[in-house]
Formats: sequence, C-alpha cells, structure tokens
Amino acid sequence: MTYATRPKACGDGKDVVAVGQALNIYSSMESYGRWSGVQCVHGPARVALTVHGHDVTAVRARVGGAWKADPGVSLDLGVVPARDAAAYFIALAPTLDGSRRNNPLLAAAIADSAVIVPDLLRLARNASLSRETRRRAVNWVGVVGDASAVGPLTELARGGTAGRTDADDPGPGDGVEGAAVGALAMLEDGVGMSAVMDMARRGSPSVRKAAVFWLGQSDDARGRALVRTVVDDANETEAVRGAAIFALGQGDNATSGDLAFLRGAFERLPSDRLKDRVLMAMSQNDSEDGARWLLEQARDERQPIEVRRKAVFWAGQGHARLADIVSLYKTASEPRLREHIIFVLSQRSEEGATDALMAIARDDRDREMRKKALFWLAQKNDPRVTKLIADLVTR
Repeated sequence: MTYATRPKACGDGKDVVAVGQALNIYSSMESYGRWSGVQCVHGPARVALTVHGHDVTAVRARVGGAWKADPGVSLDLGVVPARDAAAYFIALAPTLDGSRRNNPLLAAAIADSAVIVPDLLRLARNASLSRETRRRAVNWVGVVGDASAVGPLTELARGGTAGRTDADDPGPGDGVEGAAVGALAMLEDGVGMSAVMDMARRGSPSVRKAAVFWLGQSDDARGRALVRTVVDDANETEAVRGAAIFALGQGDNATSGDLAFLRGAFERLPSDRLKDRVLMAMSQNDSEDGARWLLEQARDERQPIEVRRKAVFWAGQGHARLADIVSLYKTASEPRLREHIIFVLSQRSEEGATDALMAIARDDRDREMRKKALFWLAQKNDPRVTKLIADLVTR
C-alpha cells in the first residue's frame, strides 16, 4: 500500500526512514535523537506486509522511491487514506513481536495528519504487551506528540520505579520509564524539558540516570548546566554521577565548555570509576587538547597507578600522537605504567608503533619490558618482526 506522509518524514526509498528525531535503518538500527549522514528526502510511504495463513507476520515501511515489479506480491492496495493506514497499523501492533523488522508503529507514525498519540499511550500503558512494543509506543509519542503529552509521559516515567536501587537499575533509555524520559526530551519546541530537569533531581535512580543522559543530548543550556551540578553533587549516587559525566562528554554532543568543566572536576571526583568516565570522555574529543590532557594525567605521579594506566589507554584510543606516547614510555619509571604503554603501542596501527615496540624489544635495559614487547610483536604479521626475533634467537 501507498499513502501520504507527515511533512517531516523522509527516506531514501530503500532502508532509511526518518521522522523528526527518529531514524530507522532496516533492519540494523533504530535511534532517537540527533542523526545525520544519510540520504533522506520527503516522499510517500510504501509499506509491504508479509502474510502467512491470513496473519500479518512482518511490516516493512519505506519512504520515497517507487515500487518495482515483484511477482511475489499477491495484492496491491494502491493508494490508501493515510489516517486509515495509521489506524490499521496501530491495531496491528499488539499482534507482532515489536522488533525492528516488525515495526507497524513506524508505519503508523509516518502517516500524514494521523492523530495517534492517544493510541500510542494506550499501548504504552498496556502491561500485557511486550516491553519492546510498549517502549516503541512511548518513543513515538516523543516524536509526534506535543505539549499535551507531557503529563502522560511524566506519569509513565514515574511509574514502576519506586524502591528501585542502583543494583537492579536498567540504566538510561532501557524499559518504558527510561523511554518516557527520552520522549519528554524529544517533544517539539522543548516543551518537556522542564519535566526532564525535575526528574534529574527527584526521580528514582533509573529515572535520574535517564534524565541526565537526555539532558546531555539536548541543546538546552539550562539542562546541560544542571547535568554539571549532578557531576559535582557529593550527595548523588556514583551511578547517577557517572551517567552525568557520560552525558556531558559523549561524542559530538560535547561542547568545549563541557570538556573544560570535566577536566576541572577530575580532581574533585571521589572514585577511580568516576575519573575513568572523564578519561573516556576526553578520548572522544577529536582535538589534540583532550589527548594532551590525558597524557598529563598519565605522567602525574600523584595519581593512583590505575588512573595513570587508564589515562594512557584512553589517550592511545583517542587522538594522542604516537610520538607523545613513545616519549611517555621513555620518561616513565613505574614498571606497571611502562608495561601498559607497551600494550597501548601494540594496539596502534601505525608502522611507527611497531618500530617503537621493536626498539624496546631490542634495546630496553629492563628484561621484563623486552619480553612484553616481544610478546605483542609476535601477534603481528610483519616480516621485520620475524627477522628481529630470529636475530635475537641467534644473538
């Protein structure tokens, strides 16, 4: 069947379908939030149903493009009213498993002028349905809903979390409650952000973690400022503070101000686990500043050795220059740190990293370091390494 789509719906005519902040790539990915890097143009919906024994077993939605002749198609309904299509797919949702491949709610959400939020909320509240179906229903409320959805989504986010502890907490975005927090953050024009900010301070551990995650994904300056206060809050749980650090430092969402704040907060953090979150955030920064700061922590003898080891690991995973890592090895005196730098060098793909390992294996005064370097060199398929080992054997 074919029908008109919402103005914000787009696709590539094949696997990509998007509407608002939701992106679906059949059948590998489904995301809610910022997205980019795919071809996406407005066009009509083209939905194919797989039927066995009169039962629909799969729904495949495309946007744009044109139908190709397919002898396997037994019935083509042609162009149908978009609202009727949306109502049909909403009714179909409880009968399917809710997976990415069987996604009737996507087909309903892209339908032009269809008012589906009340039906989506009804599905979300139905505890007899699968968690995936309920969670997707909530997500789509965030994509196509408006201010009228703030109250119901807040109830869903608050429901079922009383008494939950960090130990059994599913984490940001998991389950119906986390999805409801994300949906509030996605509502158009930021109408749900005040509710999300309130949850970051007054929800259960699960809700607080989800709230700081979504605040960190937003462009709302007030929300990001609140996440910073959570990072610095000594009365907050380690799990929620860790989620706040992750939210501020994640990928392209991190601002220079966020990263500067995290570097400043590093010394104030009470545990190695929280410090590791900051180290990881710095490694995701595509400038040399983050890598330089990481190597400074690795050199800092006041830091616990595990923090120094993790700092050099994340520097190696990020954008640290190979020459700087080699220089760190030459100046380091702590055996556990030197051993870890050898491992970091072994994970680098540059030819120079192999050269550095070979120099250690051949010339280092510490026999244990020579052995470590040889171990990692032996994992490489490089004729220079084979010759080095043969030379060492016959020396």
